[in-house]
Amino acid sequence: MRRRHMKARLLVIGAGAAAIAALAALTGPASVLAAPRTPGVARIGILPPRNPGHNVRPRPFFLGMSACRRGKDSGSCDRAVLSAIAHARSVLEGMRGMYFTVAAYRKLTHAEQLFVTVNLERVARHLPPAVELTRSLDKIAQAGAAKDDDPPLGRLPRHLPGGGYPVAAGGNWAGGFLNPLGADYGWMYDDAGSRWGHRDNILGTFVTRSSCRASHRALVMGAGYIGSGMAYGDSETELLVGVCGPSPTDTVLTWTRAKALLRITF
Repeated sequence: MRRRHMKARLLVIGAGAAAIAALAALTGPASVLAAPRTPGVARIGILPPRNPGHNVRPRPFFLGMSACRRGKDSGSCDRAVLSAIAHARSVLEGMRGMYFTVAAYRKLTHAEQLFVTVNLERVARHLPPAVELTRSLDKIAQAGAAKDDDPPLGRLPRHLPGGGYPVAAGGNWAGGFLNPLGADYGWMYDDAGSRWGHRDNILGTFVTRSSCRASHRALVMGAGYIGSGMAYGDSETELLVGVCGPSPTDTVLTWTRAKALLRITF
């Protein structure tokens, strides 16, 4: 059987830390954060501090499919994982599947693919997306992927390029889940053994009006990928950071651009 493993971590830092910490009910290595309500929109799916009651075995079982085995990362494998995500969402949350143009998704880098999957999980539940993927945060996330570990949150600078400052950050790592979509499945639908800490990071708040003195605030991301990690084959990391002040200027990909490329209409 293919070996798999995951880790998660959360850090609250900088100005407004007390306000963010007051929202968090810490469970294990990552926090369970209260998700904000969107006026006029019904809550969809399971949001922190609630979590699914059990794991869902992938159906189809993409981890054992010939299209995915032995390091294959193909469109056929992506479509199989999308089918498994649709099944898990239906079973756990009564939600529809994840949809995008697979051919366009295949043209993205692995880090960009991880950025897309996080935002598709968030916006499907009416949570604000990460507005951009950045080079500086990618570098930190990649350092974690290279070591089969979470992004080293201690390496976050006091200010990001552009002048904004981090107030909270969460990091996920997965190994042995084949590709970014497979890692997303593990973090979101097969995470009971980690007390759903990875899922809580993906669906976390990280920055709120009360935690940020600046008029502008945003959720931004970094991501990392190694095809042959130290112990589990593929190694994927995600770094989510709440920023007060100007958005980072070292942009790799914005959510607006990603939606256009993948023909995502919501």
